[in-house]
Amino acid sequence: MSQDKEILVQAPDVINDILANALGHYSLVEMEALVSDGRVLQYENSPEWLRFSQSVWEIYRRYDHVVLQGLCPTADGRTLIAAISLLGDQFLTYGDGKVVKCLAMSPWSRDLAHAGAEGYFHTDLNASPSPPAITGIQCVTPDPGAPNFGYNRIARLNDLLLELCRQRATDAISFMTKQQVELANERSTVIWSGPIVSDNVLRFHPETIRAACARRGKNPPENILLSIHQAAIAVSIPLNLKQGDILLFSTHRTLHYRSECSVRFLNFPMEFETRQVHLLHVNEERQYE
Repeated sequence: MSQDKEILVQAPDVINDILANALGHYSLVEMEALVSDGRVLQYENSPEWLRFSQSVWEIYRRYDHVVLQGLCPTADGRTLIAAISLLGDQFLTYGDGKVVKCLAMSPWSRDLAHAGAEGYFHTDLNASPSPPAITGIQCVTPDPGAPNFGYNRIARLNDLLLELCRQRATDAISFMTKQQVELANERSTVIWSGPIVSDNVLRFHPETIRAACARRGKNPPENILLSIHQAAIAVSIPLNLKQGDILLFSTHRTLHYRSECSVRFLNFPMEFETRQVHLLHVNEERQYE
């Protein structure tokens, strides 16, 4: 399990100078179109950027996640695109060709991505044929109740399995390593089936497991899911992202979690302050020698 300071990288001034100059040439729409086509952006070949990429990758390789601080912020997600390009490529696009999603918590939403209730340890797009390799999250607006609300946790697969062994949670270990498990996305009729870890890709979400069980008329394995959650809490630490901070993590080797979010009403019921983040994914990890 990492300690908070071990995964933090402070962007040096020279990197911010390079990035500020480069981002001045691209709108968000232009940048999204370029990275979607696999184009190399002008700053990526600079020696300073390449050295910075290597240093970030070394931490990511060791801990499967890293927090970047001090990168010159943009309000529209361009900084996050640049940050995740340090570690990955082949950007995932959404239905309208967008790369960056903006997620704002709402006290009135029932959507898991926007609701303020405590989330689950999970991997993104876990029921899809090819889940993304890396997820990037940038804090746009911190939770008004921070640090007690709206924080993240990252649980590495190897740490999680060791903790389950320590707890002698044999059923949970078998579930994670041996059993055929089914996952179902509520927006699709397809049920994915296979081991939780297959072809070096981790797939897990209590809600997609429950959805698949419901379609089959089975009871979900609630005791196992609870054991996994408790072990994941034990091997992770709260990560409080400040405005502009960027969290990058492996979607193939970690579970991630977001705590309950708070809300500060300015004018009830529809004017309020909540946590807001930018989110994106890439399908491939870069490899450095």
